[in-house]
Amino acid sequence: MKWLALALLPLPALAQPVVTADNPHGYGWWLGDELVQRVTIALPPGVTVDPASLPRPRAVDYWLDLRAVEAEQADTGLHLTLRWQNFYSALEPSWREVPAQPIRLSDGTVAELPGFGFVTSPLRPLTAPSTADQLQPDPRFRLIDPMPARAGLGLSLAALILSGLGLAWHQAWGPFRARPARPFTRAARAMARLPDRRLLHRALDAAFGRVLIGADLPQFLAARPEFRPLADRLAAFFAASDAAFFGQHAHPDTAEAQALARDLARIERGRR
Repeated sequence: MKWLALALLPLPALAQPVVTADNPHGYGWWLGDELVQRVTIALPPGVTVDPASLPRPRAVDYWLDLRAVEAEQADTGLHLTLRWQNFYSALEPSWREVPAQPIRLSDGTVAELPGFGFVTSPLRPLTAPSTADQLQPDPRFRLIDPMPARAGLGLSLAALILSGLGLAWHQAWGPFRARPARPFTRAARAMARLPDRRLLHRALDAAFGRVLIGADLPQFLAARPEFRPLADRLAAFFAASDAAFFGQHAHPDTAEAQALARDLARIERGRR
């Protein structure tokens, strides 16, 4: 019966793992802060932690995330680093509890990673009553004189109107459509394409009001004195035309006739 009594004696207790935690300090935390918890698990010989039972990064609560779990195996056991992030938006200092996390060991027993608590504080500034000395004086201002800008605007508008009138006159738009004819200008443009002396004769006839011949040149210059600087060239032009007409010179100089038409056109436009 002795052996039966000995068998009924309590078996020696199995060796238990020793869990120690280095928790974050319990105050001074804000919205978005990361809290780092370091846990050391001293395991009995031959016992290991089931890796599948370790906590996984996840949202533990609406205000708490487990962001990362780092495990480091050592001869004396397992070192865990758990990184928690606080998302609690406190309106006043508030105590929050991080729950404990169970883990399984290879011998079938269950150990527990300890939880911890901390105080999270609001981000809003301290409110203080408003006082009269907090009012700031109005900033100094400087009156802006609008006259220079108005004068510049008026000059710009006047220049725009004058430019428009000049363009309308040059293009014979609107009321400028009935401007004086420019026979020499038309002749110079036509002779640039077709060097025909007869075009200049037609222009001289139009400027004189009737057919102009060499004998009538003094009368023409008396009526149109602006063309007197070209009197000698006009006389030479008529002399060459008469010589060609009467067979004395079969090929008169058309280049000189073109140059004379251009000079007459410049005087006609007031550019000479």
